Amino acid sequence: MQRLLVRLPAAVLLLVGGLVHLDLWRSGYRGIPYIGPLFFINAVTSALIALALVARSDRRVTLPGMAIASGSLIALALSRTVGLLGFMEAAWTPAALRTIAAEIGAIVAIALIVLVKRRQPELA
Repeated sequence: MQRLLVRLPAAVLLLVGGLVHLDLWRSGYRGIPYIGPLFFINAVTSALIALALVARSDRRVTLPGMAIASGSLIALALSRTVGLLGFMEAAWTPAALRTIAAEIGAIVAIALIVLVKRRQPELA
């Protein structure tokens, strides 16, 4: 039970980030060249990693979890500053703010998984 309690917040936050991407993809981003497919891939990958985090917490899961959350934040920042793959977004929408919160939360939660695992391997 303790193992799941350590991993569940990270999984939920990754899933939330993926669901925001899926919702945006469904509401019109699917038609944006390059960006549309990347939003769909983000949604699927986030869901798969979230499921894997519920099952285990080794590096094969925590590293990809950190990568998808960090990559989403970097892409979001690029899309609102210098542009990303020919796409530029000007507004800071509620969806963007939800994504930022979910991805930062996921990064923090995954970092906690790693710290707990290093300190008490039997809990993570």
